[in-house]
Amino acid sequence: MFKLRLIFCLLSISAITSAAAQPAASTMPDNRAQSNQWEFAVTPYAWALGISGSVSHDGSTLAKVDLSPGSVLSNLKMAAMVVAEARRDRFGLYLDAMYGDLGSSNSRVVGEVDLNANTKIKMGLLTVAPSYTLTQSNAYRLDGLIGARFMWQDFTTTVNALSIEQSITKSDSLQVSTAVVGLKGRINLGQSEFFVPFYVDAGLGNKSSFTSQAYVGLGHRFHWGDVSLVAKNVYYQFKPSSVTTDMNMFGLALGVTFRF
Repeated sequence: MFKLRLIFCLLSISAITSAAAQPAASTMPDNRAQSNQWEFAVTPYAWALGISGSVSHDGSTLAKVDLSPGSVLSNLKMAAMVVAEARRDRFGLYLDAMYGDLGSSNSRVVGEVDLNANTKIKMGLLTVAPSYTLTQSNAYRLDGLIGARFMWQDFTTTVNALSIEQSITKSDSLQVSTAVVGLKGRINLGQSEFFVPFYVDAGLGNKSSFTSQAYVGLGHRFHWGDVSLVAKNVYYQFKPSSVTTDMNMFGLALGVTFRF
């Protein structure tokens, strides 16, 4: 399912870029001539994400979790999400940080008999990447980036075996770092104040991990900044041994960008 979403995002970006390739009649504020002055943008955002994941051994599923955005929101104790960017001429530095404390959520252990479980998760994601503007016109801007993504996760799972009136609690933590390479930018929709923001990356790292992140959506430009609504997906897979862990986060994100 994730691969289909990623392919959809890439095809959408390609199609929109082709359609917008003709120069616009007037220059948009975000695509002005390159400047030697530093420019900054900060985007706090809210992400209504769902979480799905599984742990398997040699192809056999051991445990899985599937939380809708409503379930995540009802169990969320604390969250903070922000994107920040600094640019000078063609060079830039991109940062995307997220922290979430999911106080309590339902999960289950898969076996001969499914057992109900309760899982508490604290998680942080940080993507840091220098960027370079590959091409820019009145119609669009395309940046390439090479950087790293860091993820840490603390989780506690309590399994309730009602038949024997016992519970088992397991706590663990995970830290993963991956190198990423990707593309990001925006496509202006004619001479209007609307635009299409997009982002896609992928990378490999320690613990035989693979990660990717992608979003595409619609934004509106104001004199003080932007407001954007995007469909965002973050995927992780870890396979340090014969055990494979998959985690997928997908949902709508609403962000407000302040430029200075």
